[in-house]
Amino acid sequence: MKKYIQAGVKLWCIWMMCGWNASFAQTPVTVRLSAGGADRAIQSAIEKAQKNGSREVYLPAGHYLISRAIRIPSDFTLRASKDAYIELKKGSNQCLLQNEDLINGNRNITVTGGRWNGNGWSQTRTIRDKVEHSEFCFGMFFYKVKRLEVAAMQIDSTRSWGIAYMECDTVHVHDIHFQQNPFRDGRQTSALMQNGDGVTGGGNDVLIENISGFTNDDLVAFAAGGASFQGKMSPFPACDYKNITVRNIFPQHIYDSIPTLKAVAFYTFEHRTVANITIENVQGNTAAASVLFYSLFDKVGYFRNVRVSKVSGANVYARAAHPDLPKVYGVICVKHSVIDSISFHDISRTETQYANPQFLFDGTTVIDRLEIGNVRILHKNIPGNLFLHAEHATIRNSSITAIKISPL
Repeated sequence: MKKYIQAGVKLWCIWMMCGWNASFAQTPVTVRLSAGGADRAIQSAIEKAQKNGSREVYLPAGHYLISRAIRIPSDFTLRASKDAYIELKKGSNQCLLQNEDLINGNRNITVTGGRWNGNGWSQTRTIRDKVEHSEFCFGMFFYKVKRLEVAAMQIDSTRSWGIAYMECDTVHVHDIHFQQNPFRDGRQTSALMQNGDGVTGGGNDVLIENISGFTNDDLVAFAAGGASFQGKMSPFPACDYKNITVRNIFPQHIYDSIPTLKAVAFYTFEHRTVANITIENVQGNTAAASVLFYSLFDKVGYFRNVRVSKVSGANVYARAAHPDLPKVYGVICVKHSVIDSISFHDISRTETQYANPQFLFDGTTVIDRLEIGNVRILHKNIPGNLFLHAEHATIRNSSITAIKISPL
């Protein structure tokens, strides 16, 4: 009995010394604005949360005006109220938020909630030879992060991509709404095609889902390496990636007239390969393609084991209003790529303006196995080819079934 009593006392002492402190350490740190400004308040709260062991910071409702990026360390969570408004001061030339170590990377980072505004067209981005020396002006930027979650927020006006993740593994970005500014200046000069993607990145084991709204470029993009900003290459290396799922993507108009450029786009660089791609449930009109596969800079890239399903939409931007856009752009488009297997199922389109094909494969495209099934195209008395243009593409094996084209 004495042994049991001593053991019980010992366990109680351990609980008092460790258990109670561990429980106390789990209390998140709430940011309190002070005379030092939002930058210092948020970063100080992050440091405090690291010290007390909670490794979590909460931003309550309020306006947080920052002039430099919030830096998130490993094994850390930043949660914001839906009424927390985080704004980057004009002319800061920074990201809104990034991981702490842009050289070696970080792990286990979660960012949720809030409305984030990058004041995009007041920022100047500078691309240098190293990632850590560049000023990309992304909304959020994650580099070499393992196990990343970004969720449940709205992102407004960023100079470059809203959420960028490069060379990351095990990524989940979900439930994000974008409201990018469609104009570059007070004269309402269009910002379309100005590298204002919503979610863009490259990595393995990636899930992007429940993304909506307007961006002046791609709503969701995946890049097997670096990317260009109006002709200048960024310093991200080209890599092979695998296991990417993109689903529930809803491009929308802004001001009732201007659609986002593309809904989902996959890019390869330097002959790299992206494998095991699933895209499903993409609903909404776009200025160019709804779904695009494209190997850039005349260097053929490779896509393997690709499945696309439940896509609807049309190209709706007025060609006369934006002459830089191609006159013909397939709603589903493959350019300059080699694909071992690709399938498209449950594809629908309602066309009232242009005689664009639903599928457009350019002359440099090579596909070993192509499967297209259950396609429904409605049109408003439009003559011409509304289904498939692949005149010069190399398609070795194909199965095309259940195609219906009819007037409204």
